Amino acid sequence: MFARVATFQGGDVEQLRRVNDERMQEGTADLPAGLERAMVLQGDDRLFITFFDSRESLEAAEQRFEEMGDEIPEDIRGRRVGVAAYEVVFDEQRRT
Repeated sequence: MFARVATFQGGDVEQLRRVNDERMQEGTADLPAGLERAMVLQGDDRLFITFFDSRESLEAAEQRFEEMGDEIPEDIRGRRVGVAAYEVVFDEQRRT
């Protein structure tokens, strides 16, 4: 498993939630092929973390991520200040 972490600054979290919800409900989100999971973490920066089953799938998704940046205005999504890829070495979920 591989993770892509894109870091954003600024933007409008509430509008981003609304836009994301609308796109998901309408079926227009058009997420990259090979995407296994996605999450957004909000702190001082916003981290958009996506998971892929292979490095090749992650790399193939780059063009779609660039297109997504054109579809959501910067004043909503924020300004991307970094992107990095990581191999997921350990991922455990506690079961109760």
